[in-house]
Amino acid sequence: MPMSVSSSLRRALVLAVAACVLAACGHSSGAKSVSGMDMKGMDGANGMNMNMGGSGDDMPGMAEPSGPKIVAAAASDNGLHGAVGGYSYVADASTVAAGSAVPFTFHINGPSGKAVTRFQPYEGQLLVFYVVRTDLGDFRQLTASMRADGTWTVPLPALPAGSYRTYITFAAPDSSAGTPLSYSLSQPLTVPGSAAGVTLPAASDTATADGYALRLTGSPHQGGETGLGVAVTKDGKPVQQFDRLLDGYAHLTAFHSGDAAFARALSTGRSAGGASGAGALTAQILFPEPGAWRLFVQFQTSGVVHTAAFTVEVP
Repeated sequence: MPMSVSSSLRRALVLAVAACVLAACGHSSGAKSVSGMDMKGMDGANGMNMNMGGSGDDMPGMAEPSGPKIVAAAASDNGLHGAVGGYSYVADASTVAAGSAVPFTFHINGPSGKAVTRFQPYEGQLLVFYVVRTDLGDFRQLTASMRADGTWTVPLPALPAGSYRTYITFAAPDSSAGTPLSYSLSQPLTVPGSAAGVTLPAASDTATADGYALRLTGSPHQGGETGLGVAVTKDGKPVQQFDRLLDGYAHLTAFHSGDAAFARALSTGRSAGGASGAGALTAQILFPEPGAWRLFVQFQTSGVVHTAAFTVEVP
């Protein structure tokens, strides 16, 4: 009998220990789900850098953008409006001094009239910011950070005198349908002083950047999505590996000559490599107007971002 009681006690102790282990595992799993936070409705932290993209290398299976499907709030919008669909871009300054690096602050008001603090991650960021001279002679894509109250800050570099526009692209959930919608808004920015005009280069399907040679393929047209390819070579050899930039391998942005209308492209990865094993970087773009466009192509290798520019004629 004493042996039977001892065996029963041992079995009870084993069961108790097993229960504790299972409980601990359950707690660990719960903690993991909290750390894997859904960024869909994330509030901006104080001074948080909103660049959420990684710097991972070009890896198989990672060529296409991640995240939920996002559609444009206004499919054929030209980006020249300060407000679309109840969202407005409110810049705190319309003039900055020439030759001085300054912080540029702004906020986005939502349909309620209050500053928006919750965004849908889009292309690896909560917001993409550009400053472009209206003669298309200067282009900067800059990283913005947001405080908890919805105030965004961008460190503007020293700009030469001229007429500019600042552009923002972001996404927010659609309250009526729940589908994330993207918005492209802009405001004028003046840098006072004497500014020499820049002549738009002639249309060409080739460009260079930092020792890289690029060739553009595709048949641009107005009003519908156009598939573009960008083949990149260095020293006559196809580039095999790229870092991810934002949410793809190539970031394409275009601006229309004359009015600086905006056309945003979405990276779609890389084409089949063929014999060389290095396919072209690919994207889809919608040109809202015909005419001459300046297309800026950004790509990253070994942690360095390179920017090339093409002039494209859209019939």
